[in-house]
Amino acid sequence: MNSLKYFQLTTIVCFFFSTISISLNAAELRFPNGDGFYAEFVYEDERMLVVRFKDKEYKIPKKELEYYDLSNKGQLNNSYKITILSLKNGSVIKGTIAERKKDEIIIKSELGFLTISKDEIKNNNSETDEHPEFPIVYLANDKLDNLTRIGGSVSFLPLFAPLGTQTPPLYGISLFTEPAFLRFKNTYQLGFKYEYLQSTGPIREISIHSGFTYLYQSKVFNSNPLLDFYGIVGLGISSVNYKYDQSNSKVGANPSAYFELGWQGLKYGPSFYRFGWKNQCFFEIEKTHCGSGLEITGGMNF
Repeated sequence: MNSLKYFQLTTIVCFFFSTISISLNAAELRFPNGDGFYAEFVYEDERMLVVRFKDKEYKIPKKELEYYDLSNKGQLNNSYKITILSLKNGSVIKGTIAERKKDEIIIKSELGFLTISKDEIKNNNSETDEHPEFPIVYLANDKLDNLTRIGGSVSFLPLFAPLGTQTPPLYGISLFTEPAFLRFKNTYQLGFKYEYLQSTGPIREISIHSGFTYLYQSKVFNSNPLLDFYGIVGLGISSVNYKYDQSNSKVGANPSAYFELGWQGLKYGPSFYRFGWKNQCFFEIEKTHCGSGLEITGGMNF
C-alpha cells in the first residue's frame, strides 16, 4: 500500500514539475515579416528576449518582434511562415500553409482550415519558405559581445585629378580599435582609427597622418555567415605634408572623411578579415582632394 502511495505521489510530482518546465521554457515569437518560431525561453528583461533555438542562443530586442508568447506549449525548435494570399475575388487570407496539393492549398487561418484552389490565388506568396531559419543577426555570442576588436589594414588609394595626374596612388597602413562598450543593436559599432598614407612621385611627395572616429554597420543576408557585408563612415583630421622638392614643402591640418563598403564573411576563430572599397577625401580651403581604392583589414577579438 505504501509503495502504491509512493508511486502515485512520485507521478504527481513529476507531472507537476514537467508542466512547470514546459510553461517556463517554451516561447512563441513572430517577426514583422511573418517568420514565427517555437523556441526555448531562456530569460527576458525590459528590452531583450533571450531564447534558444536548435541549440543556439539568440538575443532579440522586444521592439523588433511583432508578437511573442511565453506561455506557449507548442513544439520546440520549429518554425513557420505567416503567408498572405490575395485571391482574384479581392479577398485576402492570412495564415500558415498546412498542406500543399497539386491544385489546392490548405491554409490554417483564424477561421480554421481553408482549402483554396491555386487558380483562385492572385499573388505568388504561396511559394515562400514555410520553415524559415532563425535570423543569424540575433545570434548571441556573449564571449564575442563582451570583447573588443583591434586590428590593422593596408590600403591602396589612387587619387582623382588634378592631384592624381601628378602623383602616384597613396598607399599605407592603419591601426584601429572597436571597444565592446561602444557596440549597440548587434550590428552597429563605433571605432577609432589611426592611418598613415604616403605617395612618392617624380614631381611631389605626400605623407598623411590621420585620426578618425567611425561608425560601422554589418548586415548578414539570408542568414548565411558567408554573406556578411559591412559599411563604414568615418570623420577625422589629417595632417598633410606636401614636399615639392628638397627645399620646398607645405604642411597643414585638414578635415577628412571616408566611407567604405565591403565583405567580411571570412572568419577564423577569434580573427576576422574585411575586404573593402574605400572612398576618401581631404578638405582644404582652396580645394578638396579625393581618392578611391582597396583596403584589406585583419583583426582579433580580445
